[in-house]
Amino acid sequence: MVKKRLSSVVIVSTVLAGTLVAPIATFADNYDSQIEQKNSEINDLKSKQSEAQDQIDRLETSINKINKKADELLKEQSTLREETVQLQKDIEVLTERIAKREEAIRNQARDVQVNNQSSVYIKALLDATSFTDALGRLKAMTTIVNANNDLVNQQKADKKAVEDKKAENEAKQEEIAKNQATLEEQKGTLEAKQADLNVLKASLAEQQATKESEKQALAEQKAAYEAEQKRVREQQAQAAAVQQAAQQAQSSASTSTNNASSSSSSQASSSNSTSSSNAGVSNVVIPSTPAPAPSGNGSAIVAEAYKHIGKPYVWGAKGPNTFDCSGFTRYVYLQVTGRDIGGWTVPQEGAGTIIPVSQAQPGDLYFWGSRGSSYHVAIALGGGSYIHAPQPGESVKVSSVAYFAPSFAVRM
Repeated sequence: MVKKRLSSVVIVSTVLAGTLVAPIATFADNYDSQIEQKNSEINDLKSKQSEAQDQIDRLETSINKINKKADELLKEQSTLREETVQLQKDIEVLTERIAKREEAIRNQARDVQVNNQSSVYIKALLDATSFTDALGRLKAMTTIVNANNDLVNQQKADKKAVEDKKAENEAKQEEIAKNQATLEEQKGTLEAKQADLNVLKASLAEQQATKESEKQALAEQKAAYEAEQKRVREQQAQAAAVQQAAQQAQSSASTSTNNASSSSSSQASSSNSTSSSNAGVSNVVIPSTPAPAPSGNGSAIVAEAYKHIGKPYVWGAKGPNTFDCSGFTRYVYLQVTGRDIGGWTVPQEGAGTIIPVSQAQPGDLYFWGSRGSSYHVAIALGGGSYIHAPQPGESVKVSSVAYFAPSFAVRM
């Protein structure tokens, strides 16, 4: 009977040791490789940002040159406007002069028509008292005629000057306006490209920040993973010690049984040894105690837990959009009961009564690892199922004890 009991302890210890290995395989991941990949992506983004900045700087230089040319054109245009004002004044003077000449020419034309100017000239010559007087009168009349001709010619010249100045002014205005429009168009194109590059640069910076954040998250996950590995190794060592103690007890029991067959006194002694061995086994196996009655919140706790199916696991997250294992159980209990059961697994162990896994009801908590150093927690659903936030890269989901068996349970 003792042999059978000790053999059961050995088997349980071996299974426990095997169970504790499971989290290592479950949580194993090449974090260093992922972090190196993020570094490569970050360096690539930095290179692209540098190239974008170089293009922006070159465009800025081109824009500055165009702005300088535009400023020169604006100065020329300002000078031209001043010249235009003066030209307008000159045109007004010429126009007034032309108008007066027109009036004089019209008057002379009327005089010729009314007074028959040619007859006057002939009469003046005939009335001359001498040849010299006739020459003088002829010269005077010639001067008058020439003056009239000069007046007409000057009138024509002034009109042409006005037209030429107007045409020249309009041509200059048109040329400067055309050049300025071309420069503005070029400037607009360059500024649009510069704006696009600034958007690209900002986008690259945002992507870099995201990659930096992802890299930081991976580093934190790696640290958490290493801590969990250390904790699991400790659990393995404890399980191995329990297994070794059980094997030693089994060996002692076998020796005592062999000695019992030699004599009745030895049999009595062997019986005492058996009792002593049984006492040693009771120190290894946790005695079962009656579990307290369920709190009555089980269905509400399960209902709240199901609301968060699919939300991603993030190390240290306490909800409501991301969780780690203990953050998930804490959040659910806080929403349903208003009670804070603690921020990580060990305080949550002590927030209720330890019960065997087989007695867990919906709403109770499952724990993995030894009491006082547990490393994972989930909410029991009944029927061998539970809901939990598993590990990095996964989301809140339902799992089965058949694939990842808990070490003990707690009823709140």
